[in-house]
Amino acid sequence: MTDRQLAEAEALELAKRRERAARGYRFVDIPTARLNSGHEMPLVGLGTWKSAKGGEVGRAVEAALRCGYRHVDCASQYKNEEEVGAALSAVFAQGVVGRADVFVTSKLWNTDHGRDRAQLACKKTLNDLGLEFLDLYLVHHPVTGNTGEELWPSMKETWEAMEALVDEGLVKSIGISNFSIKKTKEILSYCRVKPAVNQVEAHPHFRNDDLLKWCIENGIHVTAYSPLGSPDSAEILKRKVTPSLLGHDVVTNIAERLGKSPAQVLIRWALQHGTSVLPKSVHEDRIQANLDVLDWSIPEAEYQRLCSFHPQLRMLDGSYFTNPRGPYKRISDLWDDPEEDHRLAKFIQSQYDLNIVTPTTTLISGHQIPVIGLGTWRSAKGVVRDAVAMAIRSGYRHIDCAAVYNNESEVGDALNTVLAEGVVRREDLWITSKLWNTEHARNRVLPALQHSMRSLQCDYLDLYLMHWPITGNKGPQVEPPIKETWQAMEDLVDRGLVRAIGVSNFSAKKLADVLGYARIKPSVCQVEIHPYFRNDALIEFCKGHRIHVTAYSPLGGAPDTSTIVGRELPSPLKDHTVNAIADKMQKSAAQVMLRWGLQRGTSILPKSSNAHRIKENLDVLGWSLSDADFGRLSDLKQTRMLDGVWWLQAEGPYRTPQDLWDE
Repeated sequence: MTDRQLAEAEALELAKRRERAARGYRFVDIPTARLNSGHEMPLVGLGTWKSAKGGEVGRAVEAALRCGYRHVDCASQYKNEEEVGAALSAVFAQGVVGRADVFVTSKLWNTDHGRDRAQLACKKTLNDLGLEFLDLYLVHHPVTGNTGEELWPSMKETWEAMEALVDEGLVKSIGISNFSIKKTKEILSYCRVKPAVNQVEAHPHFRNDDLLKWCIENGIHVTAYSPLGSPDSAEILKRKVTPSLLGHDVVTNIAERLGKSPAQVLIRWALQHGTSVLPKSVHEDRIQANLDVLDWSIPEAEYQRLCSFHPQLRMLDGSYFTNPRGPYKRISDLWDDPEEDHRLAKFIQSQYDLNIVTPTTTLISGHQIPVIGLGTWRSAKGVVRDAVAMAIRSGYRHIDCAAVYNNESEVGDALNTVLAEGVVRREDLWITSKLWNTEHARNRVLPALQHSMRSLQCDYLDLYLMHWPITGNKGPQVEPPIKETWQAMEDLVDRGLVRAIGVSNFSAKKLADVLGYARIKPSVCQVEIHPYFRNDALIEFCKGHRIHVTAYSPLGGAPDTSTIVGRELPSPLKDHTVNAIADKMQKSAAQVMLRWGLQRGTSILPKSSNAHRIKENLDVLGWSLSDADFGRLSDLKQTRMLDGVWWLQAEGPYRTPQDLWDE
């Protein structure tokens, strides 16, 4: 270039800067990384994950580009690419920032893997963003959502589809996100176009050093997402995640000494750690502050302090992608790191009291059932998942479910989460479900069980109960007969699908009928029991036949039980005697009632979705009621709350409550 041409270029650039300034734009010379594809990628970009639709993400993108950002990181799964596209179009239309000035990244979602779907997904993203090409397109996760031992479609097929996008000119560079070293090596073994980038979680509490070092050695650039430690990952993972990086003493002290914000220190750390970085914000002042990390450095001694944080733990560990049926059964399978489960288990143990040992009792089947379980009846969708996960982390090992509760899939998600964390193993848990009334026929019992197992994501159940001695038929006899149903239940044990079988809401007479023909005796009878309904005769019958009794509604029924039964019911939790004993013992009324249930020899199933009460309900093991107080509770007025009158019909088989309960 001649001196004249150089002068003209400088004058043009100066004119552009002045025009930017006039329009409220700031020019920042952001350093770039040269990718193995030959293209330059700015080292600081704006993340758009969890930036809400409704104008928020669009305003953030426009603000970022005005502040000097030239890299915008998107993904189809973020569900906001149309708004990002509108913001880009608005900025381009102003003529100050052109398409060539902005580096735009997007990602292929899990359900769009494979030869045919990848191209369609990319074109949809381009259409939403209003672009003719992407600067970078990443495979979002090494996940397709299938179950089974192998990933399907195969990653090779998906990568070949990504390479075809480069050939067609739809994308300039391709790469991956959330890939381990092993999974990246596999791509390198067959790729024609090498991954240019691996976008992964990286921050002082998870430096990801081994992967970063390996990628550098193999010419793959690493981009760090969640550089601030993903403060909202606790909500995503449904568990506590501490400490907060932004509030960490070391981070805040360094920030104060340098006259910077904690966020700026963490973003600068990422740049000095050798990665590009994607801070996310929707507030214009923080968007600008996050970019003010280019003309200063963290001193070496302070940088090393930030590199020494413990624990080293993924905030976004992908546990939501694990499945006992594969291809990733545990977190360690997803990341190809056997230590991953161990690190997470240690962390969880530091957050929750996992030293509680719930007593068990031996069933006639020979198996040990924990005597305290979490009930899930009337636990609303959207709530029960958190309740089950919290209960298990708090020390519960028994979860009581039923198909008719219509929440077993959420219970299954919670079980999958805690098993993936590695804190408990499947064999540490006792999972109960129940056969609903409409599934009593021999050919319906197995499919009903299998449906519950799929929902609960379990390969077997510890206990399967006949929910009621009801089938819904009209006439003098129950049809199909209980004998047919029980024999089908026995078949489930023979198949190894359930460890023990039993009944719920059966009278002593109906249990005696089952014992008359049972090849495998009922292990458990689950019935209503609390101080307002002791159910003495049934307990004595079961004790004589070695049938364990589990008490449901041990607190006297849910607050809405009156609505269910259509009559006003008393509340044992408000009983004067119960509360007087609770005050004397310095316990809650609920704890007193639960302790009474344990001292009667039954297991109990308190239900709650409140974290405090879930823990409180488990705190009934290290103390006892005196004989006098136990007797006072056992002398309270008796009334059955859930009397089953809704099953009665004039045509039979149960015309009166006496027919149903044989009283």
